[in-house]
Amino acid sequence: MFAWLFLRLLNWEASAPENSPERVIKSLAVQEGQTIADIGAGGGYFTLEFAGQVGNTGKVYAVDIKLRYLDFIKRQSKKRGLDNIVFVLATGDEMKLPEAGLDLVFARNVFHHLHESAKYFQNLKRFLKPTGKVAIIEQKPKGRFSFVGMFKHYTSFDVILREMEKVGYFLDGSFDFLPQQTFTLFKAK
Repeated sequence: MFAWLFLRLLNWEASAPENSPERVIKSLAVQEGQTIADIGAGGGYFTLEFAGQVGNTGKVYAVDIKLRYLDFIKRQSKKRGLDNIVFVLATGDEMKLPEAGLDLVFARNVFHHLHESAKYFQNLKRFLKPTGKVAIIEQKPKGRFSFVGMFKHYTSFDVILREMEKVGYFLDGSFDFLPQQTFTLFKAK
């Protein structure tokens, strides 16, 4: 019951107007037929939106470390009649994703949860197509007395850039329309 409520809250937050979800998706130039991995899919808001955008010829991999989150997304996808989502339970360094098969890796509010972020994104490189991109949306640092500040639910732009460059990515673009988050695109060298 608590997980269900928490996941609904995550989706509510992801879809909030101030987080500009439509503009995020438009900025990513998601197209029919693409293959996308939503890393740390949580409540699945973006997984479901991407699945609608890529259509029947595309595929979305909902990746999470919690099976109950994936089950929640699975129920939502059935309600919407979406059958182009693959559910991936991430365990350790293993992920069942297509080698050199992803057009986009999407990670929203995930970077700060990764203990070894550089190693994590190094491992993801093998799943990207040569033209594939990694989109990282992350909370900006806030005051000490905010939830984000108290629980360190953020990673600064400089740290993200340094960690990604360390493992062979380069900054391919960034967007500044999210007032409380950074939004960057990377490509592998």
